[in-house]
Order: sequence, then C-alpha cells, then structure tokens
Amino acid sequence: MALPAVENYTVTTADGVEIGLARYRGGDKGPVMVVHGAGVWSGMFLLPTIEEHFTQYLVNHGYDVWLLDWRASIRLPLRQFNLDQAAENDFPAALALIRERTRAESVQAVVHCAGASAFFMALAAGYLPEVRCVACSQIALHYAVPPPTEIKCMLNLGDVFADLGVDYLSASEDPRHPIFQRMFGAVVDLTNHECNSTVCHRITFMYGHLYRHERLTSATHDRLSEQFGACNMTAFRHLAQIVKRGTAAKFDFGSAENQCRYGAPEPPSYLRPEHLRLPITFVSGELNQCYLPVSTERTFQWLQSVNDPRLYRRHVTAGYGHIDNFMGATAHRDCYALFLEQLEACPA
Repeated sequence: MALPAVENYTVTTADGVEIGLARYRGGDKGPVMVVHGAGVWSGMFLLPTIEEHFTQYLVNHGYDVWLLDWRASIRLPLRQFNLDQAAENDFPAALALIRERTRAESVQAVVHCAGASAFFMALAAGYLPEVRCVACSQIALHYAVPPPTEIKCMLNLGDVFADLGVDYLSASEDPRHPIFQRMFGAVVDLTNHECNSTVCHRITFMYGHLYRHERLTSATHDRLSEQFGACNMTAFRHLAQIVKRGTAAKFDFGSAENQCRYGAPEPPSYLRPEHLRLPITFVSGELNQCYLPVSTERTFQWLQSVNDPRLYRRHVTAGYGHIDNFMGATAHRDCYALFLEQLEACPA
C-alpha cells in the first residue's frame, strides 16, 4: 500500500508555541498520535532508508496516523523549555486538533524517549483524559542510565554548559557556532571508535549509545544528520535532574524558587497513578544504553502495584538498543508488532 498524501497542520499551544502535525489517513481504526524524542523529529518514523518505516506499517494496518512535531523537534525553531512546559501545552493542543479533525472521542498514542517522558508527565497530571491507550518506547516515569550518563548527570554538565553560555548541543553541523562544533566533534572522535561518523559520535555523547550499529542500514547511518540536530540545554538539565532523582518530577529551580512556584522546597513528583488507569504497553530494547531496560520495568511494576495489573504489558526486544526499535533495518519484522499489539487491543 502506498503512503497516503500527507496533510500538514500547525497548532499554537496555550503558551504560544507553534507545533506541527502530519496526518496520513490509513484506514478506519481511529487516530494514533506518534511522538518522537528530543533533538530529533517525526522523520524518524518516515525513514526512506529502510524497507518499511513505522508510519507505513501503521497505515498498512488501517490506522489514521498523526505524527507530532512537538517543541523538541529539530524542524521547529530552537527554544529553551523544560518538560513540564511540553507536558502542559503541546500534547493537549495536539490532541484537541486531532479530535476536532477526526471527530473521535478518544485517541491512541505511540510515544518514544523524551517525548514519552513528557507525555507520561501530561498523562499523570491529568492533562490527557482523551487518551485511551499508550504504547511506550524505552522510558516513562522511572529512570536508570548507564554509568557514563550517570557521571555526566552527577557532574551537572548541563549546568556547566549553561554557565558557559552554551544553550544547546547539536549532533549535526552548526553554522551558528562552527568553532565550538569543530571542537566538540574533535573531542568525541577521540573517545568513540565504532565508526568514522562525527555526527554519530556527537549523538553518543549527548544521549548515550542510541542504537546498535549492526541494526542500521549503511544508508541510515550515513544520513543521521537528517534525523538528529540541536537539543536545548534546559531540557538536558531537566532530564539530568530526573535521572539523579530516579523518577519524574517537575523542573527544579532551587529551593527558594521552588517554594514560590510549587509551595515546597522540592519539585512535585509525577508519580500519580490515578490518571494512569488505562491500557499501557512498555517496550524496551534489551541493549538500550540510553535508558536501561530496568527503567520501564520499574514503571511497569509500580503501576501494577497501584492499579489493576491487567492494564499493563511489557516487552523487551532482544538485540536492540534505544532508537533502532524504529530505525533499524529489520525493526518492521522484529519490533513494530509490539506497539501494534497495544493499538489492536484498544479498538475505537
């Protein structure tokens, strides 16, 4: 089946940020919103370098697919934001437009990485009552990372970079700061030897090992700069705070500012199970070196302990890492069905 013609929409959130939605009408099984991570864009679900990308897969199975480019997308103007702002504004605005255009009472979602983090914050806060089920990739509300990432978080590198006036890091080339980018590339090239791609090495420094090289086609690897770009430093700082805490919480502004904003010296936790009583499937790559697989296991076990355990499922994809669950050469055979399983279990 050929991919349907795309319908593009722009949505302005309550806090004035323009985000994007791309619709591919695949059938009558209802709308599915698909959410990318940080420092990438919805193109990760449209890869031309693999046999069948995720959007084509969902279209072939009869779904009305809506790819969201939220404020972390490299296709949108770079801005500073924390995940609370995305949770409160982006997903409610996107879902409102989807429901308006489709007249659907509810929407299903497939969410990945930092997009999954922010989405689950929105769910837990009660912002998304129209979501009827979720297929979640790699991370939700509990965080465990490999030692190199843990060290970077403990050293507060995001704060260090911010204090030096570096307000973002980019995996691809950066004409705004060519000297810094060349230095950044030289440093990561010294410490990474799996391949000869500086873009790939920057990706590893920024996020950890996101994929198994053997899972990517050479064409996908050669074109990583089309998928990965800049990620703002405030988002990095928020993620580092959460990693150190181990569970999702609002942005930590410091005890004095927290007291003013939240009424307490510590930022509030997102571990609120009452809004998470809906079918959720968690999928982790066995070899994920961005967020360890135990991350989804902890959220899965927590939810089973506080809500009806029959609502939740979890899968681990053998031999896969973090983003190759979507971008891998054979992901359409090995991984996609795990996300589809949840969608099929929640008919419109």
